[in-house]
Amino acid sequence: MKNKDKDENNNIDPKNLMAVERATTALIGTAISLIVLGFVVEKFELFLDLISMQLKGKQDLSVPQLQNTDFYNYLGIAIVSAGIILALYTYRYYTLWIKHLQEGKIDTDKNIYFLLSIFVALIGVVMLVGMVIV
Repeated sequence: MKNKDKDENNNIDPKNLMAVERATTALIGTAISLIVLGFVVEKFELFLDLISMQLKGKQDLSVPQLQNTDFYNYLGIAIVSAGIILALYTYRYYTLWIKHLQEGKIDTDKNIYFLLSIFVALIGVVMLVGMVIV
């Protein structure tokens, strides 16, 4: 049994295996970037609080952005959650590709790249609306 598994792994072309590993690493990097971006967006409230204290110390000004801090909290939590989901999905992506390579099949999962592109574009639109309107 052990030799059979070893033989199946030896049938995988190293170029294909390295390509899958590069794609997996890129997805993990994207997941990390989403998590960091979500953290920064969520902690934007702290930045606004500090700016507000500085402005109030010099003059009697109110900062209108402080009324909408819940928006940044929820947006940050959603982005971090998406990063976590992508990180978990990446393991499934990797194992599925290893299975395909062992079987000698070439199949592609275009859905993850489509969904990731749509999500990143949606984050951009929501942040743009947040900067302009909120």
